[in-house]
Amino acid sequence: MRQQKYLLLFFAICLCTLSFGQTNQVEFGKNRVQYHDDFDDWLMYESYNFITYWYGKGRNIGQSVVLMAEQDYDGIQNILEHRMNDKIEIIVYTDITDLKQSNIGSEEAFVNTGGQTKIVGNKIFVHFDGNHNNLRRQIREGIASVYLNAMLFGANLQEIVQNAVMMNLPMWFKDGLISYVGEEWNTELDNRLRDVILHEDFEDFEDIAEKYPKLAGHALWYYIGQNYGKSTVSNLLYLTRINRSVESGFLYVLGSSYNRTLDSWMMYFRQRYKAEAKGLANIEGKNIKIKNKRKLPLTQVKISPDGKKIAYVANEIGKYKVYIQDLQTGDRDLVIKGGFRNAFQATDYNYPLLGWNPNNMELGIILEKRDVIKTVQYDLNTKKKITDFLDPQYDRIYSMDYINTGKLVLSAQVNGYSDIFTYTFSTRQTARITNDFWDDLNASFVKIHGQKGILFSSNRQNVMMERSKLDSILPINTFDLFYYSFDKKSNELVRVTNTPLANEWKATQVDSTWFTYISDASGVFNRQSGYLEDFVAYYEKTHHLNDGSKIVLHQDSTLANLDSMMIDSTTFQPIVKTRALVQNNTNYNRNILDQHTSPRSGKLVETVFADDIYKIYIRDMNPEKTLEPRTTRFHRQKLKQLESLSNEPAVEIKESNVGIQILEEAETQEPIEVADIPVEKQDTNKIDIDNYMFQSEFDEEETP
Repeated sequence: MRQQKYLLLFFAICLCTLSFGQTNQVEFGKNRVQYHDDFDDWLMYESYNFITYWYGKGRNIGQSVVLMAEQDYDGIQNILEHRMNDKIEIIVYTDITDLKQSNIGSEEAFVNTGGQTKIVGNKIFVHFDGNHNNLRRQIREGIASVYLNAMLFGANLQEIVQNAVMMNLPMWFKDGLISYVGEEWNTELDNRLRDVILHEDFEDFEDIAEKYPKLAGHALWYYIGQNYGKSTVSNLLYLTRINRSVESGFLYVLGSSYNRTLDSWMMYFRQRYKAEAKGLANIEGKNIKIKNKRKLPLTQVKISPDGKKIAYVANEIGKYKVYIQDLQTGDRDLVIKGGFRNAFQATDYNYPLLGWNPNNMELGIILEKRDVIKTVQYDLNTKKKITDFLDPQYDRIYSMDYINTGKLVLSAQVNGYSDIFTYTFSTRQTARITNDFWDDLNASFVKIHGQKGILFSSNRQNVMMERSKLDSILPINTFDLFYYSFDKKSNELVRVTNTPLANEWKATQVDSTWFTYISDASGVFNRQSGYLEDFVAYYEKTHHLNDGSKIVLHQDSTLANLDSMMIDSTTFQPIVKTRALVQNNTNYNRNILDQHTSPRSGKLVETVFADDIYKIYIRDMNPEKTLEPRTTRFHRQKLKQLESLSNEPAVEIKESNVGIQILEEAETQEPIEVADIPVEKQDTNKIDIDNYMFQSEFDEEETP
């Protein structure tokens, strides 16, 4: 009798929950503080399969969400083999801060008897973090979550209650599958699973799934897709629901028992990572001892200009602390702290951002408080802090670096796009460098061969900086490295890398010639170094006519209708461009998560995640060192997939005997040394960027 009462009570709660979910009125600000009124005005885009809601400055993000959702819709349906009649609703937030302020959808959650939260309905909540690839993954995971709820627990109240009571799935099953649909596999997941299997003493899959359910589940679905085919996934889901048993689904679909399949999974990855480890090296350098008993994530590790101190952020599920630690004594000082622990919402690891002032006496900090972005300049001698506000038109700052003692280069989000800016403290003025829909992140100031510039990561397809808005082309490529010269002021960037299957991040200067960055071109994020050189790309031919006019052509071009008697003389002008030469420096067995250099001291610090904890290493820089990295099995699988789609190589690369790689330039003759060009023909028109005044407006009519 008592059990029947409990079931009736559970049924009533579910009914109330569904009733609220079907209403159009959504209450705001009832139990979460909101710091702006943008949520008062929502707009929407309705497409074939989705209704996308956005607000305020989220128009551009909303447009990209619609395009990506529709593009991936059929592919997700093919994986799960499920159809829905109702349109899925996507709620778009400009950043994670706004997402955490919203109360939409909180009334649509209930807890089943197994303790696992299920979302009833078809709403997806996504936010933009400057990277459209991450936004796309959120969308795919959201669609998969809606589909799985409908497939496993039904579409009406009777099916939901019945399946919730009868089916008690392990946590890894759904969480891992949602993550798998979001992205099949990547370098970060491969690195994390490698560390778990090689370091920690787990006996079997169940032990790993108990501690890391999402990672273990994702790896299992990836293993099934690779070895049994992706079509097996939908069959497993169907039979699991029909039989209300995971074990039965594995037996009927895979032809192998549940336990035997899990044992095969463990053996497969253990042998795979042990074989790879034989060709990979341990992290080099001195391990800096950090007090971190709780194994908190350590971010924003920056070494001081004199190489004697480091600054870093420790973040405990939202409560952060900024430390400065002396590398000789090991003593550390707490600079600033903020936030609060929140185990129920996603942690924002983007803030605070750190950067050392070149004067070596100040630590610059950018943080967010109550949805307002602030700068803090901390004086190491007086321990005083100077706080100021950034322009409110910045939605979010993604990276900061000092150009000089009074100016920053920023990667920031404005109106839904992440671009590169400079900011001057004294005048509070901003200059925009890029102005397009491509994602521009990790901006770093460098001074190479006496010329000032910026290295940054971007998923743009070409090197021309043209003001452009989102159309049919989506910014979902991998991230390459680009160089922008302050001195030349050209709208043409220098492409440093061109790797369709890899990402390049965290570029920083080594000395007056070399720079360094990290790349997962081998399947592990290793360090690479490079330098820039000028070369003659081609010659321009100028016809000087008898009437005083002139015609400029490419050296190989001709004018068929031009009378040779009209030409007084012809001259040739070399067109000098800049290119990058890069090489690999390390062959580590763990990803380099972050790195920072001190050119003055010749030191470098790098952050890795190894042995289930974040570690910081310091070492001398050796950019000329060349190592041939061993490619992982995951990366070789990606290469095979690319070759199956195209018979042509993805990147044209020339490689010398010493490992230097040069990007192939179109229509290029044999390189000519710039030093051989007569002095009077070389461009010596330099602009002093430090004494050049910029406008501060983010006007729609502004050009880069």
